Amino acid sequence: MAPIKLYTTRRTPAGRSVELTAKLLGLELDIQYMDLVKKEHMTPEYLKMNPLHTVPTINDNGVALFDSHAIIVYLVSKYAKDDGLYPKDLVQQAHVNAMLHFESGVLFARLRWILEPVFYWGQTEVPKEKLDSIQKAYELLEGSLASGGTDYLVGSTITLADVSVSTSLCTLNALFPVDASKYPSVVAYLARLEKNLPNYKDINTDRANEALQLYNQKVGKA
Repeated sequence: MAPIKLYTTRRTPAGRSVELTAKLLGLELDIQYMDLVKKEHMTPEYLKMNPLHTVPTINDNGVALFDSHAIIVYLVSKYAKDDGLYPKDLVQQAHVNAMLHFESGVLFARLRWILEPVFYWGQTEVPKEKLDSIQKAYELLEGSLASGGTDYLVGSTITLADVSVSTSLCTLNALFPVDASKYPSVVAYLARLEKNLPNYKDINTDRANEALQLYNQKVGKA
């Protein structure tokens, strides 16, 4: 069977969550890094696979899927040897799903709200309300971690909730560092992820630093 093709960019948190999931599952990926500035995501061939022209998209031997959350659930459901990453217990599964939506609707949404105008529209100053929204996201995550009483978002082991959240959170932290005095649970959680999530450095830390370097260039801090 041919490797699964992944169409993505190096910096996007969504694509990185697919890469991390594949590493956890021992899956081989044929990664096609795309240039969105050149509109490589708008070709007829790509739009046939993904009419929303977003990244990431996978092609699993003729099966095309998009949206990172849908992709990682699919990969685990099809290829995982057990249900550790995505529990079959409906309550635990619902908790994982909730945090996948939190990553998409809160963490990534606020990151994109800031970065898209800077990276693609020429904005060089980020409004205060957008920066404040990042602190609110940290506050929400702090509350979730502190109330959960476990090392990870859902239970005592890494699940897809952590894989997905790690990507946007790592990038946010690189650009707008988490204040340990305000959000100690978030800082401790990041440290656990860095230690215990395989390939965290090369897929998350290094790529987040690439995003930071580009951000600094665009806003004139480089």
